Amino acid sequence: MEATEVTTQMTFRCSSLPELEVPMINTMVTCLGSEHRRLNYTTVQLAFAATRLASDPGAATANRRALRVWEEIRHDLWSHLQIEDGLVHSWGEAHHAIAGALLDTLKNERQEMRKLMDALRALSSGPDREPQTAGERSTLSSRAPSG
Repeated sequence: MEATEVTTQMTFRCSSLPELEVPMINTMVTCLGSEHRRLNYTTVQLAFAATRLASDPGAATANRRALRVWEEIRHDLWSHLQIEDGLVHSWGEAHHAIAGALLDTLKNERQEMRKLMDALRALSSGPDREPQTAGERSTLSSRAPSG
């Protein structure tokens, strides 16, 4: 899969916002920022577990830890994407505050993330299932999110 460059600067095209929308937007941004930090933390935990598995592929405890952390990331990421789609993107679209091309790019990226998450879900059908072979563990670790 080819990595795409993510644009972090957004140009808002809306006129002045109603008085109550500014605190709401600030609250959403703060909440989503907190979720980003939590996702970063769990991603580091997954990288640590993967490093332990790389040095000892048969380590059952490290394997369970990696699967538990991955399941947490998958759940948190899915919720996070739903919040962003439901609040941020829909608000930006409704207020014509985000350029159409950027919204299309974001929607395409979300679709790709969902496809990858579905593929990973098929590989690990729940937190209790452990990959049975080194190949399955390798596939799971090679598809772990970065970020």
